Amino acid sequence: MRHIKQYIFTILAFSAPIQAKTLVLENNIFDQVSIEKSIGISAWRKVLRNDVYVKSQVSDYEIKKIKNQKLFFYIAGLHPKDCRFALRKLAHYESYSKHLGFIKNSSYDEKSQRVNFLLSSLLLPYDMSLNFKIPRIKSPGIYPFKFDQGFLSGLHGNIVTINYKNRCLFYTTASWEGPHSDIPNTVFEFFSKALAQLAMENLFRISSTY
Repeated sequence: MRHIKQYIFTILAFSAPIQAKTLVLENNIFDQVSIEKSIGISAWRKVLRNDVYVKSQVSDYEIKKIKNQKLFFYIAGLHPKDCRFALRKLAHYESYSKHLGFIKNSSYDEKSQRVNFLLSSLLLPYDMSLNFKIPRIKSPGIYPFKFDQGFLSGLHGNIVTINYKNRCLFYTTASWEGPHSDIPNTVFEFFSKALAQLAMENLFRISSTY
């Protein structure tokens, strides 16, 4: 893990502990009001100012003296266009490697609805492969997803898309618990936040034009 230690002092300068917050939307209704209440008024104002707002919290815990780790994450952003326009490109997962520098390979199997990404970046402690099932998101709605293999196996969450004042509101939550990854919490928080924000900002940009 020597390569990880090189990141720690830099990342500590960017990282700060955050208050745990349960994002349970009222009555399981996903709408603008529920999302605003979930992320808080300050974060919602940033989203309305066209900022991508992301939060990630990673912590340790022990079960029978075995070290475990858990992640709680969410990201919200308001696309310049409505969902019908935005999702034309955003649903084409196999093209992500052309638009996001940290995704070196991307593919999608239509039959199994599985996406496969190979991630490689200086922000990451090591290269990662993500393979999980998700349908093509072509219209507003709630899309559950779960990682069932590889890194962060068991991670689950929802991707929510909502038409809001002729724009598309994106809101993704994810949580995970499992054996400790050997990645320090501050490092884990930093790369999950940095890459998620970079991805959403770049994908919004490339999907804002025909």
